[in-house]
Amino acid sequence: MINGQVNLYDAVRRQVDFKIGQKEYKLRTDKTLPTLIVRPRGWHLDEKHVTVDGEAISGSLFDFGLYFFHNARELVKRGHGPYFYLPKMESHLEARLWNDAFNLGQDYIGMPRGTIRGTVLIETILAAFEMDEIIYELRDHSSGLNCGRWDYIFSTIKKFRQNSNFVLPDRACVTMTVPFMDAYVKLLIQTCHKRGVHAMGGMAAQIPIKDDKAANDKAMEGVKADKLREVKAGHDGTWVAHPALAAIASDIFNKHMPTPNQLFIRREDVNITANDLLNMNVPGQVTEEGIRKNLNIGLGYMEAWIRGVGCVPINYLMEDAATAEVSRSQLWQWVRHGITTAEGKKVDKQYALRLLKECTDELAAKGPKGNKFGLAAQYFAGQVTGEDYADFLTTLLYDEITAQGSPSPASKL
Repeated sequence: MINGQVNLYDAVRRQVDFKIGQKEYKLRTDKTLPTLIVRPRGWHLDEKHVTVDGEAISGSLFDFGLYFFHNARELVKRGHGPYFYLPKMESHLEARLWNDAFNLGQDYIGMPRGTIRGTVLIETILAAFEMDEIIYELRDHSSGLNCGRWDYIFSTIKKFRQNSNFVLPDRACVTMTVPFMDAYVKLLIQTCHKRGVHAMGGMAAQIPIKDDKAANDKAMEGVKADKLREVKAGHDGTWVAHPALAAIASDIFNKHMPTPNQLFIRREDVNITANDLLNMNVPGQVTEEGIRKNLNIGLGYMEAWIRGVGCVPINYLMEDAATAEVSRSQLWQWVRHGITTAEGKKVDKQYALRLLKECTDELAAKGPKGNKFGLAAQYFAGQVTGEDYADFLTTLLYDEITAQGSPSPASKL
């Protein structure tokens, strides 16, 4: 985390040039550079390496405080500002807490209140019911709201996992056009534009397929269709997982959104109810292929995370904590409710653990020496049998990457 803060410090000051072997990397000077937006950790995560009164500090406040203190003035001097991307919120009260932190930080360094700008990820089902309230709590600091598609699906399954009416088919079937996702997008755009803030689209997770042109062309067409859907729905911008996709997204938004934003599209035609947000009428089936994909994604991400890597390319998609959470939550849900696959197999604990072992053995055999798939499987096994359910995979695994030494008082650092 400290290395990340050092990188941010250098990026703000445009001093991130470095060399690896014969390759040299430096910032371009022939075009405007992207705006830096920092995503602190969610409120559910601690930073155990720093304690206050004997307790671990909030990871959110640690990330925000270090970055803001060391960079806010420099950013303003350069014509930018301290911009943040706020994840995982479930309530307007968490937005209020962020607003309090923003005000405290600005007051502490003598910066006018309202200098900070925050974009909130609406990536939980509970937050979808409080979008107006979240914007209100951050009204002096709000840039807008952002669709967080994979975490949103995860949150929906998580909150309603005990209810068999909320069982979803294979992850590939849960697109942005299914009823509950479509309702969430329309409501977010309507709410943002009614309140005069921006409505950002979701992430395209695809990454280029360099060794198969036909497959790559098909994947990129999927990206184009996704971004076209977003801009036509009224989104003011979007984001992608890989820099190679940025031009695709930019071209589509520039063509269909010649204005700086689409705040004038008020979506007054939209009338979303609570039932619409909870409409789980999603066509599709659960298949063994879908089960194996979920197992591979969960294992792949957890193994990488234990090694200190926060996202991992799997099957030409950039998988992160959100997609791993969808995978394990679906597996838990399918076992819990005894779903029958399209092939006629009942999904129970024994079946799930057998497939988990098969996937683990295959990945471990293909992986580099010293890989952590065995350890990842030990943790994953407890999460896919319809019994134990950790709040988050990252909190479940946190102690595996945390080594605490003897504490030193802040005055001696």
